[in-house]
Amino acid sequence: MSFRSRGQSVLFILSGLVPLLRLCQRPADTALLIYTCFVAAWYGRPWLARAMDSLRGSVALKLVGLFIISGTLTETFAWGSNYLKAAPEPALFHPQLLIDLWLGIGFYGAWAVAWLLAGHWFRYSLREMFFVTGLQGIVFEQLGAVFLAMVRVVTTNPLLAVLMGVYVLAVHGSAAGLALGPVAHHFDSPAKSHHWIRFPVVMVLMVGLAFLGTWLAAAVWLPFGGLPPKQSIVTHPLW
Repeated sequence: MSFRSRGQSVLFILSGLVPLLRLCQRPADTALLIYTCFVAAWYGRPWLARAMDSLRGSVALKLVGLFIISGTLTETFAWGSNYLKAAPEPALFHPQLLIDLWLGIGFYGAWAVAWLLAGHWFRYSLREMFFVTGLQGIVFEQLGAVFLAMVRVVTTNPLLAVLMGVYVLAVHGSAAGLALGPVAHHFDSPAKSHHWIRFPVVMVLMVGLAFLGTWLAAAVWLPFGGLPPKQSIVTHPLW
């Protein structure tokens, strides 16, 4: 390892420790912990890849399972931040954790399908997977509310706009990267297309299928009267 690559590695590791520092603020911010998990998984990729390859089952089945695990962690960390600051309108699928996690199965399962479809035609590295997911998160998080907030402050406080973007990119990119890391070698075949259109294709698939997956998860509740109504995250944390 060269000095330059060693320095980059040290910076990457240190960046993974930043979310731990945010636990010391009041209220603590737990949402970025998914990035710490991603950094740890990045260095565990060889072992994780061997573990996944040793398991029976298709890559598709494994990826869906990995996305559900990663999504559960992501939503739990995000829910924790909203709970600790008693957010009146938390930026979650649902304020109650168990319902939020159920909807997350549809959302993150759809992301898995999106990557499986895109990966059938195109070649992606894990870095590309991280950044393209993070960028679509900046544009589409809360139906574009984050992006619009960045636009509103970019002229008066450009640093804040950048930090908002980095925060969302880190959370969304880590959610996908954590799931894709152990099977990323199946998506990086030189035989597949490396055309630039691979980026908008997977972004469109992720957004479109995420809406469909979340709707299907909610539709399961229709025979029982629909999803439980949203209540205060403080007085009704789980259900």
